[in-house]
Amino acid sequence: MTVMSDLIERGGIPEGYKVEIFDGRVIMTPQSPEQDWTVSDVKDAVKAAGIARERVFGNVLVTFPGENDAAPDLTIVGFDAERRKNSYSCIDVLAVVEVPSEPEDEKDYVRNVQKYGRFGIDFYMIADPFKKTVTLLSEPYASGYGRAVETPYGEPVSFTLATGERVKIDTSTFPTREA
Repeated sequence: MTVMSDLIERGGIPEGYKVEIFDGRVIMTPQSPEQDWTVSDVKDAVKAAGIARERVFGNVLVTFPGENDAAPDLTIVGFDAERRKNSYSCIDVLAVVEVPSEPEDEKDYVRNVQKYGRFGIDFYMIADPFKKTVTLLSEPYASGYGRAVETPYGEPVSFTLATGERVKIDTSTFPTREA
């Protein structure tokens, strides 16, 4: 059992916090209202695309073999994703959304790009309330993503999952935050 899953099982994560392990360090970050509101807007768009709520969740453990596990702000899994107690395997993940908790967050812009790409997650979306932009990464490969499209808040962002489901997200309601 990993340290992260042990904390989750014992209810050891304080309410309102997100806990992740990176490079052997435990990082506990309080969620901002902007994170919560953005994730809620994205989740509404995903549900509007007809994707069942059982396939969409936030802050749920995703395991990465041989690497640090993660609890993305929002995860979309495939039809046949297998739940393992309170977690899912990265092989079942179709898309991930992260909302940085600080400007130029290395975790979201460097480490997660490398990890999610390396494990073949088709879409990684970073909704940045500081930059007021959405970065949609696709075409995963061994050390990241081959394609990155940056869209300012206010313009729609869309992508088509491997399942054929098309998600269109209205970013005009995404909240912003000063650095």
